[in-house]
Amino acid sequence: MQIRLMEDSFTEKEFIAVMNCLKSGEYTQGRLVEEFEKKFAEWNSSKYAVMVNSGSSANLLMAFMLKEYFGLKDGDEVIVPCVTWPTTIYPLIQNNLIPVLCDVDESFNLDLSSLQRMVSSKTKAVFLVHLLGQPARIAEIQQVCHEHKLILLEDGCESLGAKYSGKKIGNFGVMGSFSFYFGHHLTTIEGGMITTDDFKLADLLKSARSHGWVRNSARKEFYPEFKTQYFLFDMLGYNLRSTNINAALGLAQLENLDNTIKIRSENHRYFLQRITELGWSGMGVKAQSVNLEESSSFSLALLFKSQAERDHVLSHLPEKGIESRPIVAGNLLRQPVFKYANLKADKTPQADLIHEQGIYLPNNQFMSKEKVDYMLDSIKALLQGFHGKSWF
Repeated sequence: MQIRLMEDSFTEKEFIAVMNCLKSGEYTQGRLVEEFEKKFAEWNSSKYAVMVNSGSSANLLMAFMLKEYFGLKDGDEVIVPCVTWPTTIYPLIQNNLIPVLCDVDESFNLDLSSLQRMVSSKTKAVFLVHLLGQPARIAEIQQVCHEHKLILLEDGCESLGAKYSGKKIGNFGVMGSFSFYFGHHLTTIEGGMITTDDFKLADLLKSARSHGWVRNSARKEFYPEFKTQYFLFDMLGYNLRSTNINAALGLAQLENLDNTIKIRSENHRYFLQRITELGWSGMGVKAQSVNLEESSSFSLALLFKSQAERDHVLSHLPEKGIESRPIVAGNLLRQPVFKYANLKADKTPQADLIHEQGIYLPNNQFMSKEKVDYMLDSIKALLQGFHGKSWF
């Protein structure tokens, strides 16, 4: 049996959508991008959505707006969990902001006590990450932000469709990012989205993704002296645009997104049920703590009793035809790229545990109970072989 982390979810519907786009002769950012933005915003119950070429680019623009729109200065601090993808932190450093890395809890999300310890007079924002489909403790984190007048950003790149108190993520902070990388809940191959309820902010994001130009912006009325505004620029920016081709894929995928999320959640429910039935926690193997009523499952995460156990399982699962990975990038404080970076950090025992003893297994809309059982049986056999005796 072959169980891959990423399965090709494209059908005839996506192929037709791409061919229709190619036949139209409209390839670069245009009408289809606008349509996808509008429909995605409606699906996510957000007022505005801005499409970019990746979730990482979405994070880059959000960090850029902390200074451009919200007025943060060089050296201001932004709190981030230390278990996330590096491109939640890179943009802060690249914008001369100071990342303050906090520990995570058993849901693998920002630990509240660590957050409270690390808030200082220099802290201006929290970049909240919802990891592997599970929302963070939003209400309590919002309360900390309110008490200290902190701006809240959300990284939902792995958690599209997750809900907290019945409300989809990406609607709790001033901006939220999503990724449409291949194998995610919805894919445009490469692509991302930023959601916000602030019209002026959405307008600036659209300009910043396109070199900082004024074209099609509400700001064009500020420059009546320019009779031709086609190539008029009033802010710094990037080229982070996506294409109509990517948007065509997104529109086709969006039609089946709710069902995709439902299947992934059902897989995760069965996975946790089987772990409980097998009594794995008594053997020191634990799953990520998730609320199945809130989460939008990205993968199936496990923590083993030791790093030696984890490394043994991780290295031998490919022999069983099963793809797996360490959990995201582990504790980012242990990545060489951040060794000499200008940042601050709390003590991170839970992140170290994830770094040394965690893996995640595939979950997607093509998973089945049979595949879940096969993965768990394979892990059990590997652990028995590692210990040289019956596991039970």
